[in-house]
Amino acid sequence: MNTRRRRLDWRGIALLLVILVVFALYDATLVETDATLIAPTQTTRATDEPQAAGTPVVGDALLVYMTTDALVYPDVPAERTAPALYTAFLADIEAAQASIDIAVFDIDLPELGDALLAAHARGVTVRVAYDDENLTDARVAKLIGSLQDAQIAVRADEREPFMHEKTAVIDRRIVWTGSWNMTMNDTYRNNNSMVRIVSRQMAIGYVAEADQLMSGLFGVHKQSTAPHPVITLGKRTVRYAFSPVDGINAQVVSALDAAKTQIRFIAFSYTDPAIGAAMVRAKKRGVDVRGVMEKQNVRGTGSVFPLLQKAKVDIVPDGNCYIMHHKSIVIDTSTVITGSYNFTKSAEKSNDENLLIITGEGVAVQFLTEYDRVRERADAPQVCKS
Repeated sequence: MNTRRRRLDWRGIALLLVILVVFALYDATLVETDATLIAPTQTTRATDEPQAAGTPVVGDALLVYMTTDALVYPDVPAERTAPALYTAFLADIEAAQASIDIAVFDIDLPELGDALLAAHARGVTVRVAYDDENLTDARVAKLIGSLQDAQIAVRADEREPFMHEKTAVIDRRIVWTGSWNMTMNDTYRNNNSMVRIVSRQMAIGYVAEADQLMSGLFGVHKQSTAPHPVITLGKRTVRYAFSPVDGINAQVVSALDAAKTQIRFIAFSYTDPAIGAAMVRAKKRGVDVRGVMEKQNVRGTGSVFPLLQKAKVDIVPDGNCYIMHHKSIVIDTSTVITGSYNFTKSAEKSNDENLLIITGEGVAVQFLTEYDRVRERADAPQVCKS
């Protein structure tokens, strides 16, 4: 009797060990999936198609897209070719199965409007937060009106400060963010970047931000929605933050103060004195600081262009005959700062903005290549009549 009981006990222990091993392996698989962030097989189009068009950096977890390589000057609408950024973004929208949350300052792309309507028709929950500043544009009004007619949830920011974000979350796991407004001009004329990240952890923060915007909470009325403000993608780290609640300015200044060898920046608007002072300090301690600024804002009120010139920073106006719309800084060939956040007090204190700080050489290379392209155009400015 005792012998049989001991045998049963050993069998029970063995069975328990097998179960524990299975669960451990399953849990490890989940952790690895979150670490490498491989998209599930049922959303093949959402992962495979964008990879083909974009620039893989960390497996399929992080992709960098630019509009610059597809821009043609002068722009001829009948001869346009969609940049990989736009085709990849549309592919994700068209592959969405459960939810799409968009927060964007400006939106007028007709194909995107159609894709959102189609997603809604197949049962996807679609929400769009935008700024009412652009409703005077007939194309924007038409697109927003079509979404409203279909009973899609939309929310306008009617404040004087801007809801200036450019983000999308698909199925609560794919996050798009960067400088790109979802417009014809930002797609076919202006220099822009977007980063596509597959991360459930990051998506939690971005969906929570969308929840606040859709409930009518903008600017200083929001709360921080970054429960996991730093995520790991392979050997890279990504820190994300929203203004005006997460103290973005201090994070940018801290990163600049840590620069050891070089800083490269491409900036649409740059008036923040604290960020300007950090670049001057970097220059004084021997860091090689160079940048390109949108020509229309070089001599604008509060521009730091003269300050940086006086400090012997190599800074020039851009040469795109339309708009150079980037908001990016690369530090020491390893850290990238990018997003919707212009380097201004308004972006810090009143606008709704988003910023990424990405550490990892693979990502920095993409933005340094873009800096070189923008700088090359700045050295040989384009003239367009349209």
